[in-house]
Amino acid sequence: MGDDSMTAPAGKPSPLKVTYLRENSASWDRSRFRKHLAAVPNNPVLAEIAHRRNALRYLAPHPLHQSYQAPNRSPARVTPDLLAISPAYGAVLFNLARSIEARLILEDGAGFGISSMYLAAAARQAGGGMLLSFEISEYAAHAQASVNLVDPGSQVIRGSFAGFPAHLSGTAQVDFAFIDSMHDKDSMLRSFKSLIGWMAPQSIIVVDDLSYSDSAREGFRSMMRMGHHDFVAIVNNRFGVLVRG
Repeated sequence: MGDDSMTAPAGKPSPLKVTYLRENSASWDRSRFRKHLAAVPNNPVLAEIAHRRNALRYLAPHPLHQSYQAPNRSPARVTPDLLAISPAYGAVLFNLARSIEARLILEDGAGFGISSMYLAAAARQAGGGMLLSFEISEYAAHAQASVNLVDPGSQVIRGSFAGFPAHLSGTAQVDFAFIDSMHDKDSMLRSFKSLIGWMAPQSIIVVDDLSYSDSAREGFRSMMRMGHHDFVAIVNNRFGVLVRG
């Protein structure tokens, strides 16, 4: 295990701290990982994300899906700004997906589609790739509208991530997956375990919001202990990154 810091992408002033938990890969090391995290994304389509982020700010708050609601609490409402990933973390997603030329990308939890736009842009730049994202809340429609601005061939499905195999061919291999839905150990592990048999030999899984709770952090540690991945790191105590190959 070890730590280092690096310059954040897209001019983010504070550095990204990286904690390395496993370094057994023949093709990934700290130097390669830092290189891709620090890269400034080079895709003119990414400018569309900034415009979409601003446009979504005019939406009224939406009801938080009941599965996320705390028991015995008044129904919560969420805004796109609350759910949207920041430009710096979006750049990390884009860079990591591009680092392996990811063509088939899955996302568990689209929100209003900002993270989905980064992932769809990466898949499209790989040449004919696509994002398949899942969102259980009603704002899945807004997420699809977001994705359409980047890659109309990518899809946001309103439904549970558990249903993703029905949308893939039996021989499909997933290059990149982003888990950003329920941030508790059991939910995270369900998503992770459902992915394992579908992941390509050279692939990456990113898990968001490890800082959310002890349960989320324990869920990520459990993923690592299963031993499916050769290079494992945590970025800024938030993104858990598991690399196979």
